Amino acid sequence: MGGRDMWDTGRLCYGGDYNPEQWPTEVWRQDVTLMRAARVNLVTVGVFAWSRLEPEPGRYTLDWLDRVLDLLHDGDIRVALATP
Repeated sequence: MGGRDMWDTGRLCYGGDYNPEQWPTEVWRQDVTLMRAARVNLVTVGVFAWSRLEPEPGRYTLDWLDRVLDLLHDGDIRVALATP
């Protein structure tokens, strides 16, 4: 990676589970704003998301997850992607 590891920032990781699939998409941006205000810098995503990721056998929907990950990245919040 050419030097510093992405986790080597000298910052303490602080956060918890984030389950955006349980909320309307309209509140996700506000969620990130509130996380930033609380100094959250790491969230776990996808813990309970299987039914949203595969709503029926063999049909996967990942667009919502892409949007969430982009919002968190733009908010400088790291993600631990869970295995649902």
